[in-house]
Amino acid sequence: MGTLFKIAWRNVWRHGKRTALTVITMAFGLGFFIATDSMLKGMDRGGLENIVKLTDSSVRISTKAYEDERRSSPLDYGLADVKSLETAIRSDQRALAVSVRTRFLGQLSNGRDAIPVMAAALDPARDAEVFELPKHVSGSWFGKPESRQIVLGSGLAKDLGVKTGDWVVLAARTRYEAQNADDFLIVGLVDSSEPSINRSGVFVSFADAEDFLELEGLRTEMVVRMAERVNLKDAMADSDQLAASVGRQFPDLDAKSFGEVGRQFLELAKMKSKGTGLIILTILLIAGVGIANTVLMSVYSRVREIGVLRAFGLRPKEISRLFLIEGGLIGLIGSIAGVLFGLVLDAYLVFVGFPMDKMFGEMDMGIPVWGTLYGEWNIPTMAAAAIFGVLVALFASRSPAKKAAKLEVTNALRFV
Repeated sequence: MGTLFKIAWRNVWRHGKRTALTVITMAFGLGFFIATDSMLKGMDRGGLENIVKLTDSSVRISTKAYEDERRSSPLDYGLADVKSLETAIRSDQRALAVSVRTRFLGQLSNGRDAIPVMAAALDPARDAEVFELPKHVSGSWFGKPESRQIVLGSGLAKDLGVKTGDWVVLAARTRYEAQNADDFLIVGLVDSSEPSINRSGVFVSFADAEDFLELEGLRTEMVVRMAERVNLKDAMADSDQLAASVGRQFPDLDAKSFGEVGRQFLELAKMKSKGTGLIILTILLIAGVGIANTVLMSVYSRVREIGVLRAFGLRPKEISRLFLIEGGLIGLIGSIAGVLFGLVLDAYLVFVGFPMDKMFGEMDMGIPVWGTLYGEWNIPTMAAAAIFGVLVALFASRSPAKKAAKLEVTNALRFV
């Protein structure tokens, strides 16, 4: 076997250019696969973090009637006993912070143009304990209540041509179906990793919303921040357990856990990744064809050599094994090169990131993360890519190896 390896290694580099082209194709395919997987995992992580830290929290609670009509943000179904609900949630030691919100539909105008918006009224201090929105605000996250104040998504502000310090008109229907409109001072702009907030986020304080919307204490949803867990499954399980506990104690409420929302998100992410997987598979198949061509050309260019080896006593199985080893070596070299290339791309994505906003500007890419997208280390994917590369090479070499084994000694020795 050692002799076969030596012969195979020599033959791999006998036609260096042909081997190099095959290795480069494999390296590009595997490296691109590793980098793409890193980006997709980073996108998944970023999307899940956005769910917990920017949009839905660990557990979001509202009435079942409200949940059925959530898209219209009705002011008809509020939480009946906020204090009892909060007490029940805080009894769980994993619940670190609790806040309430009231969502409503409105129309925002700069005096010339008007845009329909989905807004949220909140308690700025308590909301900041659950969500990390204030970290992404340029300006201030509400200030002294000297005038009606509003915080907008940066993209929405750009669409309206307004900035911090400008005034906008917010119009909305009140709880009792009256139409109300008033001037609001823009005190902050949100530029976060959640594109939907940047494009359409509108936030006002309860201090301003109480009389503006005639709320009279109406709160449509409660949001909960839970202790962070290193393992994603543990974080989902914690939120599932708290949501189930709320459901048992308050049967008329609907508690959406991060586990439920996160699993739905990951299912959608898997569907999106299938398209990328098909592209990578195509690249690897092209590499496989290249390996088959390289080994087959090696067979045809070494017919006399095969005859000599057979004459020296090598059996057909050993000839076949020789060419399989050659294909496997090409696959191994290509896989190692691909993993190294993928490792370099991974390092760039993890430490530097991919600037989505700079690359695509205002284009809506339909992804749940904006700003700089960071990758994730994916050691299992690297190992799987290396193994898969070698297997593709061995499979591609199988047919040429069989062909070499079937050559007759006499015909091979007479081959010119």
